[in-house]
Amino acid sequence: MRSGGFPCRYGGCDVRFAVTEQGSMNSLLAASAERSAHELAVHAYTHVRLDDITKKPSWALRRTVAPKP
Repeated sequence: MRSGGFPCRYGGCDVRFAVTEQGSMNSLLAASAERSAHELAVHAYTHVRLDDITKKPSWALRRTVAPKP
């Protein structure tokens, strides 16, 4: 099953989970839950959400300044 839907996030797995009713949040959430259940049951994989990773805001990043000649 390679076309459409949510792809499995485990590397090399081509399984996808279809959103059965376009425009339905419940259908979207159900497909996402099916994908997460598959990843855990088949691959023992737990996805780490990006917002769970602490990041500095872009204004707080240190920028290197090239020295003047």
